[in-house]
Amino acid sequence: MLNDRYTVKYRGHLLIMDVTDQGLRRPVKVARLMQPDKPLPNLELLDPHIVWANDGKFTLAGFERTTNAEGKVVEFAQSWLCALDLALSEPEADTRNVRPMRS
Repeated sequence: MLNDRYTVKYRGHLLIMDVTDQGLRRPVKVARLMQPDKPLPNLELLDPHIVWANDGKFTLAGFERTTNAEGKVVEFAQSWLCALDLALSEPEADTRNVRPMRS
């Protein structure tokens, strides 16, 4: 969950992984907030690192990449305040490959 006083809350699954960046021509670590109702990640942080962590919350710092009004790709420093959602999630509806346990 991303939240601060200037933005709305974003809920989703946070994935941190290495990807190949064609613009930089090197592997890059990215943090992506995947939202179940959207097929593609709408929030991505490049070269993320944990700045602070405590009591189920942490701050990721890195760079966001966007295209400006002139069509140029620009990157700017960004931090995400993340909070773990410890509530139990709904069980998966798709149970095709699950066999019932024998008693």
